[in-house]
Amino acid sequence: MNTLLRHLLAASLAVSAPVFAQEEKKEEPPKPDPSEALFKGADTPVDIGGFGSDQPVERTDMPTRGVVVLGKDTFTRTSQQHWEQFDWKPFQMSRWGRYHVRLTYTLKFAFLPTQFRIGTQTVKHPLTAAQAPKAMYLGDVYLDKAGEYGCSFYAPSTAAESSLEVHELALIPAPEGPMPKQQADGGITLPASSATTWSQTMRYEPKPEKQCLGFWTSADDFAEWEFEVGKPGKFSVSVFYGCGGGNQGSEVEVKSGATALKFKTEDTGGFQKWREVKLGTVEIAAAGKTRLTVDPVTKVKSAVLDVQKVVLTPVK
Repeated sequence: MNTLLRHLLAASLAVSAPVFAQEEKKEEPPKPDPSEALFKGADTPVDIGGFGSDQPVERTDMPTRGVVVLGKDTFTRTSQQHWEQFDWKPFQMSRWGRYHVRLTYTLKFAFLPTQFRIGTQTVKHPLTAAQAPKAMYLGDVYLDKAGEYGCSFYAPSTAAESSLEVHELALIPAPEGPMPKQQADGGITLPASSATTWSQTMRYEPKPEKQCLGFWTSADDFAEWEFEVGKPGKFSVSVFYGCGGGNQGSEVEVKSGATALKFKTEDTGGFQKWREVKLGTVEIAAAGKTRLTVDPVTKVKSAVLDVQKVVLTPVK
C-alpha cells in the first residue's frame, strides 16, 4: 500500500485537483531516546485510542443546537484518475461564524492524506485506520455570511473503492477567540468572542463598534464559555448587556455548575449601550476547565439582548 500511495502522490494532477504533499527524502535522523517519545509525540500519525493525538476529546453532553449534520444521502462520490472525490449537495447555513469540521468514516489503510474544501477554504488532515466508524476533527473553517454552501472532500485513490467509506460530515459551532483563563488577581473575564454560540441565528459580531453576541432572535439559542480556573472559590457574576427598541422584559438565565441565576432585561438605550447587571454568586469547586452558559428563558419581542461579556470576581 505504501508503494502505491507514493506513486499516486507523485503523479501530476490537473490545476483544479487537490494537491497532496510529497514526501521529501531526508537523511536518517538519529534515533530518539525512547523515554522522550511519550512526551514529544511520534513523527508519523498514530492512533492508539487518542493517546498522542491532536484530536479533542468530544464531550458526551455536547449540545446539538446549530450543529449541521450531513449524512450518506447528501453527497455523491466519483473516482478520478488519481483521487476520490466526495461532493455534498448545497445546504443552508443560517449562522455565520467559525465551525469545527468533523468527518465520520471507516478506512482499511493505516494512513491517508485528505483535503476538505468549502467555498475558498481548504483544510488538510490525514485519516488513520478505522475498522468501525470513527469521528475525526479535520480543522476549522470560518463562514463570513449565512446562505447556501457546498463542500467537497478529496483523498488519493486507493484502487479499492471499499477501503475508504464516508459516513457523515458535521459542522459544529466553535468559539472565535481563545479560551479565557483566570487572571492574576483571581478574576475571570469571558468576552463575547470566546463564546461558543449554540444557535441558529445568534452569533458573534466582530465589528469594532459591536464585538458582542447579537442576532439573539430565538430563545432556543444560547452561548457557552469554557474557561480555565487555577484558583477555585466563590465568584460574583456580572453580565454586561444591551437592549433597546422596546425589547426589554425577556428573562435570561446564567448557569454554572448547579447554580442558575436569572434576570430580566431592561432598556439600556440600545443594543450596544452596555449596562452591568450583578446577579449573585457561583461557586467553582475545583481547578481546571469549567463552563458557564447564558441562556434566554423567554423572548418578549423581536430580540432578547446583546451580550458584551461576563465577568466573574472573586468573593473574599
